[in-house]
Amino acid sequence: MPVPRERMALSIEKQQSVVRTPEKGEPVRVLLIDESVIALQRLTAVLSKCERIVVVGTARTEVDAYAAVQTCRPNVVVLEMLFGRMSGINICRTIRQTHPNIAVLFFTAKDDASLLRSAIDVGAQGYLLKSASTEALLKSIEALAIGKAVVDPYLTHVVLTWMRIGMGRVPRHSSGGLPADDLRLLSCVATGKTDRQIAQELSVDRRVIVSRLHPPTQEVTGARPQQ
Repeated sequence: MPVPRERMALSIEKQQSVVRTPEKGEPVRVLLIDESVIALQRLTAVLSKCERIVVVGTARTEVDAYAAVQTCRPNVVVLEMLFGRMSGINICRTIRQTHPNIAVLFFTAKDDASLLRSAIDVGAQGYLLKSASTEALLKSIEALAIGKAVVDPYLTHVVLTWMRIGMGRVPRHSSGGLPADDLRLLSCVATGKTDRQIAQELSVDRRVIVSRLHPPTQEVTGARPQQ
């Protein structure tokens, strides 16, 4: 009988182990999560050609994904946004809450700004479109492994365009449904700023930024720079 998602998530939380970022010279440990066998095979083949990255596991279901996170001890999880009837958002949320030192990169064909916002809200550090080059994918994984944030250049351009036209003139539910404050926040994340730098730019307390960008139950310590 399949293990209920809630029970599996609770089990992971109780048995949580701290996953460190790779030491200098060590390959980045990557877990691939996608319901498509073909997608997993292609990704594995591509990443296996890079000596700086090692694929430590794959998963096609939500339950298998949680189990693989626990047993494979990845530094970075590469996750599809669309996952059967479930959203990759739910998987990302659970991973970030139970293993805050594991970075999550959404690798998807969905160039939806509202999905980007949701990804950041649940603690993802990266959002890359599947149209990106192999080099971009490799660099994104390595960037996340050392605590940087990555947003696909296409979506970065969109966010920065919204910034240039003036957030005060953007209706709250226009531009993909993103409020003006969220657009400013996304713009800062897209340019790789730390939580402290974002707080200073938006003139808010750093704790407000932490609560928005990271899971509500724990403060992220090894995923994005927070100084």
